[in-house]
Amino acid sequence: MPGPPSPSRAERKEAARRLLADFDLEAIRGWAAAEPQAVRSLQSLLYDEDELVRWRAVEALGLVAAVRARGGLEPVRELLRRTLWLMNDESGGLLWHGPQVIGAVLANVPSLCSEFTPIVASFLEEDPFRVGTRWALWRLAEVRPDLPAGVAVALTASLADRDPAVRGHAALALLAARGDDLEALARDEAPLAVFDHRTGTLRATTVGAAARGLL
Repeated sequence: MPGPPSPSRAERKEAARRLLADFDLEAIRGWAAAEPQAVRSLQSLLYDEDELVRWRAVEALGLVAAVRARGGLEPVRELLRRTLWLMNDESGGLLWHGPQVIGAVLANVPSLCSEFTPIVASFLEEDPFRVGTRWALWRLAEVRPDLPAGVAVALTASLADRDPAVRGHAALALLAARGDDLEALARDEAPLAVFDHRTGTLRATTVGAAARGLL
């Protein structure tokens, strides 16, 4: 007798959305191991109208990458190359969360950091990726604090940026990478929102709190 029909694309996407709603990391890993279309389902949610869904899809793609890496690194490289292509206008749908995806993937598959960290860092001053690239470098620095010297210099320079989200995320990345004393920013009360990958939540904070590591 034939087996049950394969789930449709819409059904797979809905299953992914339910997993993101719970933000159960172990369940996401188990689903990724059993669902060959996990990457495609999550990529579609990177364009969701709900910002929290987009962010949780970012982190889930990092978990899926770690599962795929068990069989070799080439599928992960392909995911990263695809993400970079989607960050290009020629892709037809600019992926604003592209740097964040790369950061989450590399944090979960750190053996590819030396290969791709300089690439994601190349977007530090490119709109609309400035904030997302700094979030990606923060995510990376928590796992691999040895950021390239030029990257640390660029992050330090951006502590004086006019955009509080740029300042705050640069501070988080520098704290994770070098434990820098960022006392100069401690009284900066400009607000920003930060996605906390540990809890799957968007947190309202200030530049000063980020500079003190208070997340």
